[in-house]
Amino acid sequence: MKLRQWQTECVNQALKHFSADQTHFLCLATPGAGKTVMASELAARLFDQNLIDFVLCFSPSINFLQGIQKTFSQRLECRFDGVIGSVGCSYTYQAMLSFKEDFWQLLKRNRVFVIFDEIHHCSGLSLEDPNTWGEEILLNIQDEAHYTLAMTGTPWRSDLAPIVLS
Repeated sequence: MKLRQWQTECVNQALKHFSADQTHFLCLATPGAGKTVMASELAARLFDQNLIDFVLCFSPSINFLQGIQKTFSQRLECRFDGVIGSVGCSYTYQAMLSFKEDFWQLLKRNRVFVIFDEIHHCSGLSLEDPNTWGEEILLNIQDEAHYTLAMTGTPWRSDLAPIVLS
């Protein structure tokens, strides 16, 4: 698939950011601009450069989850459903609340690229002020993921709380 100019520039900027030992990257683009396609291309490049072992994606709903799963499966030309042999999986933010410590060990034992779609649903700068989903990110992902990509088309929250990882 041919990327739009902004998608190519974003992928290149993220790779440059990651190569400078920066682990968190934020992509702000309008709804429907193609953030998921861009994210799948970034994941493919990280796999091609042997910089990651696995991809985890989180989003606010099953509709987003299914779109991510389809896009990543097509771009990476493999399963993206978390079963043996797949290179990643997509979950809802709600699912994070049910994961036990053995799931989070995946991030400690592997080079995992974690992608957050619609990150504005998750808030918190520290463990003093997060919402439930933001707390899971701060506790289990922020310092453990090899790289993260946060994506949003809405760079603010109506409650004015800070967006996690941004």
